[in-house]
Amino acid sequence: MKKSRKGRRRQHLAKVGTRAGARQEEHNEREAIADTMGIGGAASWVKWIALALCAFVLVGAIVALIALD
Repeated sequence: MKKSRKGRRRQHLAKVGTRAGARQEEHNEREAIADTMGIGGAASWVKWIALALCAFVLVGAIVALIALD
């Protein structure tokens, strides 16, 4: 098998319209969102910690708004 010009392995894509193709498309969309947020190249544990911190801040903000009333 020939190598690509950049020396990486070739990516084999699933057929369009199959379940595997839909799963790959969803994965690509999630990666694009993570890249947009600036955590695309981070490890998965970093993403989970960032998600947990955001959820904690959101819950804290809601509790603070309720306490102000």
